[in-house]
Amino acid sequence: SSINQNCQSKQFLINIKKNKQYPKFGSTEDWKRFCMKLKNTKSNFKNLMNKNIRIFKNSAPAGLITGYYEPTIKVSFIKNKKYKHPILKKNKSYNLKSRSFIDKNYNVDDVILWTDDYINLFFLQIQGSGIGIFEDGKKVKVAYEGNNNLPYKSIGKILIKKNKINPAQVDLFTIKFWLRNNQEEAYSIMKQNKRYIFFKIKESKKSMNPKGALGLELKPNFSIAIDKNIYPIGIPFIIEYLKEGKRRLAISLDTGSAIKGANRADLFTGNNLDSEKVAGRLKKKIYLLALIPYSN
Repeated sequence: SSINQNCQSKQFLINIKKNKQYPKFGSTEDWKRFCMKLKNTKSNFKNLMNKNIRIFKNSAPAGLITGYYEPTIKVSFIKNKKYKHPILKKNKSYNLKSRSFIDKNYNVDDVILWTDDYINLFFLQIQGSGIGIFEDGKKVKVAYEGNNNLPYKSIGKILIKKNKINPAQVDLFTIKFWLRNNQEEAYSIMKQNKRYIFFKIKESKKSMNPKGALGLELKPNFSIAIDKNIYPIGIPFIIEYLKEGKRRLAISLDTGSAIKGANRADLFTGNNLDSEKVAGRLKKKIYLLALIPYSN
């Protein structure tokens, strides 16, 4: 059904055509034909795939699959002793200004929400979007609106370099744990990631799942972000897990600046409490097998 959804997205065919290696991953005609068959098929989906789709395996070395999720963050419209950290909307004046500059010199008119914890805000910025939850339990969507155009720096790498965390143990949780237990030093580490993310509030009546680069809703544990310099966003993949020898179907609906390489993927794990656990620990060797329609 996800592939069907992609078939109905105009952006999907535009992406196919825009791909630098077009028509390596299928021509627009091939995809249109496949989409028509998919739409008209009443029968077995597997059968349709077997007859019409070929598997493209790249020759690049094995890569990595990681996970991303949508954090839930406590928010308030009013600043008080507890809610004192601003979530900011985009303003040109912050362009090329560092994280520490923005934290000290933000304009109150640009605050869309206040939150209670800078570390959680920092990770909301790393994830790029999330769910804001008010004390009365109401929720809003906190969606990405842009950044300050300064480079992203991984604080995990900084903590390894400074011998604060054992490289074998670095993941989302060990990083958060270290920051929480070293409050004096924590900010000096976080401010080295100069990239700052701005947000907008989206009242979402339907679903809390974010949308990917195609404008389609991401499906937890099924949608992946891929390197759009290699693949067109929107095509299906098989993820081959090296150690377990398992294969899983996935669909590419997103991309990201950290996602580079033919066998690099980022799996969207959702926005419930388990999502963070799954995403934070996911780090496995994989091959990405692109699924492409046969040319007739």
